[in-house]
This record gives sequence, C-alpha cells and structure tokens, in this order.
Amino acid sequence: MKFINEIIEMFKNLSLENIIDIGIGLAIIVIFKIFSSLFAYIIVKMFKFKIKDKKKIKETGFYKPLKTFFVLLGVYIGAISLNLPKDIFSIVTKLFKICIILLAAKGFANLFDSSSETFGKIREKLHIDGTDTTINFFSKTAKALIYIVAAFIVIAEFGYDLSGLVTGLGISSVVIALAAQDVAKSILAGLSIISDRPFDIGDYIEVGTYAGTVEDITFRTTRIRDINNQIIVLPNSFLTTTSIINGTKREKRRYDLLLTLELNTTLEKVANLTENIKLALNTNPHVLKENIRVLFDTISADGIDLSVSFYTDIIDYEEFLKFKEEVNYMLLEIIKQANIELAYPSQSIYLKKE
Repeated sequence: MKFINEIIEMFKNLSLENIIDIGIGLAIIVIFKIFSSLFAYIIVKMFKFKIKDKKKIKETGFYKPLKTFFVLLGVYIGAISLNLPKDIFSIVTKLFKICIILLAAKGFANLFDSSSETFGKIREKLHIDGTDTTINFFSKTAKALIYIVAAFIVIAEFGYDLSGLVTGLGISSVVIALAAQDVAKSILAGLSIISDRPFDIGDYIEVGTYAGTVEDITFRTTRIRDINNQIIVLPNSFLTTTSIINGTKREKRRYDLLLTLELNTTLEKVANLTENIKLALNTNPHVLKENIRVLFDTISADGIDLSVSFYTDIIDYEEFLKFKEEVNYMLLEIIKQANIELAYPSQSIYLKKE
C-alpha cells in the first residue's frame, strides 16, 4: 500500500522536468523495443557464426529470451532516467533481476528441447540413444531441473533463507510424504515405463476399458487419444499395475471369417470352393502363405459352415479395414462364380391340425 501511495504522490507533484524525464524514459523503451530483435540477432550470431540462415538463428533457444531481455532492459534504463524514489527503484531493480533469472532459465530450457540442435549434440557426446519417448523424458527432466534451480534463485532473491526452508521441509517431511505418495508412485511408474518401454509415443494401446494412440508420456501421466478423438489421461501408476495390449508392436494381423453355405450344397461344390478360396488367397501379396486355413468347419442348424482364416502383413488399422473389404468382395465373387448360395438363419414352424 505504501508503494502505491508513493507512486500516486509522485504523479501528483509532477513538474516540467519530471515530464521531460518521462518522455526520455518512454523514448528509451521504444528504441530498445525497436532494436531488440537486432540486438538479440547480433548476440546469437556471435555464438552461431557458422549459421548463415537468419531463420535458423531466430529459431535458436536463446533468441526470444534475449529479445525479451532487451525490451526489459529498455524499461529498466527508462526507469533509471525517471529518478524514482529509492523504495520504488529498489522494487523495480528486484523485479528486473527476477525477470533476468527467468529468461535465463527459459533460454537454457529451450536448449534441451528434444528437437533442438544443441540437445542433439549433447545426446551425441553423452551417447544418449533411444526412442522419441526416452528422449522426450530426458528433455523434460532437464527442463524441470533448470526451472527448479531458477525457482530457488528467485526465492533467495526475495530474501528468504533457503537453509531455513530446507529445515522446514525436513520437519514436515512426513506430512509431505503422505500427501505426495500418489505423485511419487506415478513418477516412479513413469521411470519404469521409460526403462521397460512397453509402448512408445504413436503406439496404439489397450489398457482395461481404454484404448487409443499414445500422444505424450510425462512424469505422472500418459495421454492417449481414442477413436472418438478424445484425450484420455491415465496415471502412470495405473499403467504399471494393469495389463497393456500394444497393437502397434504386432508383426501381423489375423483375419477370421465363417461362411455358411446352404445345406443342400453338394460336397463336390464345397471342396471346389475350398480350393478356389485357397488359390485366391495364395496369390494375394499381403496374405502370409504359411498360415492359410480354409476348412469345412461344421454343419450348423443354418447350413454348412466354411471357416476361413489367415494372417496378413498389414499392420495399420485403416489399411487393414480396406484389405478386409477387398478380401470380402473377392470371396463373394468366388462364391457367385461357383453358383453357391449363402445360407441365412432360418426356422421351421410346424402347425398342429386339430
């Protein structure tokens, strides 16, 4: 409240000299705002002198934080020109320092983006290999550590005693441990998922009653998108205690079909149809030849059941659906050419005459 009153009093007692100072301060802010991109570009270019493409330089991790820094620097220098009271200026200085800490943290965190060139070089030097899931996990871990360090520096900047904070945490460790028990379980489960790799980003999985494509794996949760385009967020602790079906890891898909022929179909026609279907399937490039099964399965109440089963090398679900459609058309055409009719569920009704 005292801070606000001092600002109000300062504006009440404005003189011509103060107005000129405000004009100079605004001019400094505008100048730094205009040239912030140029200043940031020059500094990044000094460290990335081999890069000739301007777009690539602007995509580096420190370009945007540096650009924001120069805008804030202009504001800070403009505040100096205003000859602010010491109390107000000390607060402005503290806020400026905190902004610098956060911008520096943002810059270093950007370097650890999974897609950044710098992170790629770090991976090469440290020999960190793995899937996108593993790389994203290491990237997020590094970013989290950077922001945690920045948070402690900001806390210290506000004048809090970090040793006292640590002591306080030690005293209440039991309470925190109980409150964060589920969080800790999920984080440990996340580490287990990264190390065991039961699935990766982009895999289609089924977990209990949930099914969808994995979009992201964080410390605590895994996000999947189901067939209705909805995001389902599952705790990692749940995933490590439940059976997971990973459809993407399959090497082949199975096709099963039961054809029911009319009961009056001759055995010769049944045998010929069986051989014709086998021949057609053997000529299909996507059918695995060693597992083709076309058999006279059983005689049901509706007709003669012919069992057709085989494996295909088509893994993608959408492509598999199209493949099934093609096979079904082919089977119907073969049955038509053989002059065989498919049976349909029937029921005999007997009327008793009185």
